[in-house]
Amino acid sequence: MVSKLNPQLNFVPREEYVVDDLDTLKVLADPLRLRIRELMLEATTVKQVAAALDLPPTKLYYHINLLEKHKLIVLVDTRVVSGIIEKHYQVAAQHVRVAKHLLSGGEDNNTEGLSIVVDTFFETARDDLHQAVNDGAVEWDDEGERHKGLSLNTGSVQLTEAQAMDFYHEVEELFDRYHALSDAQKSEPNLRPYRTFYVLFPRGNKKDKSE
Repeated sequence: MVSKLNPQLNFVPREEYVVDDLDTLKVLADPLRLRIRELMLEATTVKQVAAALDLPPTKLYYHINLLEKHKLIVLVDTRVVSGIIEKHYQVAAQHVRVAKHLLSGGEDNNTEGLSIVVDTFFETARDDLHQAVNDGAVEWDDEGERHKGLSLNTGSVQLTEAQAMDFYHEVEELFDRYHALSDAQKSEPNLRPYRTFYVLFPRGNKKDKSE
């Protein structure tokens, strides 16, 4: 027997949520909690998330409670299934953005927020890559299909301001286009997840201070 309690059947996540305090940023900046959010793009139970992560549900309750407390996920449905309460959670917003003052240091020049974001980005990308290699998902054949291999590079380019502006716009438009495509075809068969990650910023100019 299944009965519904307090359903929010018309719940629609906001497009964007801006993190503007360090406490919420610290809650979000945890690889496990980031993964939990990824699995809650649609209404999902803790049991389903635990199965996807191959973890016991008891290992997730602490993280779920923190995410809900800081309004990063929302309880959208509660059902009683065979006498057991089953809670369904969903992300509060499709996308999360960190407020610029947490990254720039603000008036007190505290760059803890920037360190948290950068460390989390690199740690998440590293862990995902190691997992993909261990799972045999990455092909190492130089003659193989390009989209099945590893693309990893870093470099520095010298550009005019106009060229840099074009570069920023093209990179951002490319990411936006494929993320929008991904969002629009969630129910399509034969989809495969890919980790997206890029860093683009102007480097400081080292000048002789005696000048």
